[in-house]
Amino acid sequence: MDPAVAQYLTVEDADLERRWSSLTERPTGRFGRDMTIEAILFLIGVQSQGMGYQPEIRRERKQELIMEGTYCVFEKLGIYERAGMDEHGLWLWERKVPVPSLSVEEQEKLLRVAILEYFQDESEKHD
Repeated sequence: MDPAVAQYLTVEDADLERRWSSLTERPTGRFGRDMTIEAILFLIGVQSQGMGYQPEIRRERKQELIMEGTYCVFEKLGIYERAGMDEHGLWLWERKVPVPSLSVEEQEKLLRVAILEYFQDESEKHD
C-alpha cells in the first residue's frame, strides 16, 4: 500500500470518532438530520462548483457532486489534484497516488480523515 494512503489509515479510531462527531454536530443541527459521509461530500461538491440552493437536482447530478466532493477532500491528502477545467467550467481531476483496494471500513475511514482535513484547511483559511 502506498505510504501516502497508509498513513491516514493509522489514525486512532477513538480520536477520529471524536473529531468526526465534533464536525457533524453543527450541520446536523442546521439541517435537522444526521449528516452522512455522502451528504457532506455533496455539500462540498456544491461549494466547489459555486452552486447555490437548487431544489430540483437530478439524481445523476447529485452523484456528480458527491464525486466532486470526494475529489476535493482527496486533494487535501495528495491523492488527487486539479488538472484544469473542461469547456463547461467543471474541474478535471488527476490521480496522483495509486489507491489500493480497500475494505468498506478502510474506505469510510479514509473518507472521514479526508473530510476532516478538508475542513481543517478551510477553517485555517478563514482565521
